[in-house]
Amino acid sequence: MNKKEIIEKIIATTGCSEEKAEMIFDKAIENKDIVARLDWEWVMNRLVIGAVIFAALWALWKHIG
Repeated sequence: MNKKEIIEKIIATTGCSEEKAEMIFDKAIENKDIVARLDWEWVMNRLVIGAVIFAALWALWKHIG
């Protein structure tokens, strides 16, 4: 979940304002109740897409040149 989704869930659960939900989120980050992690699936998807685009451009360049 990203920050926005977590804040929306806090608002839905507690019924507080967005500012208060931001404060709760920041406090949870400080207390390590919420741990930020890198989304490796997203990173790998972008790397694969980049590799496919690079291979296609390289093949096109070799075909034309």
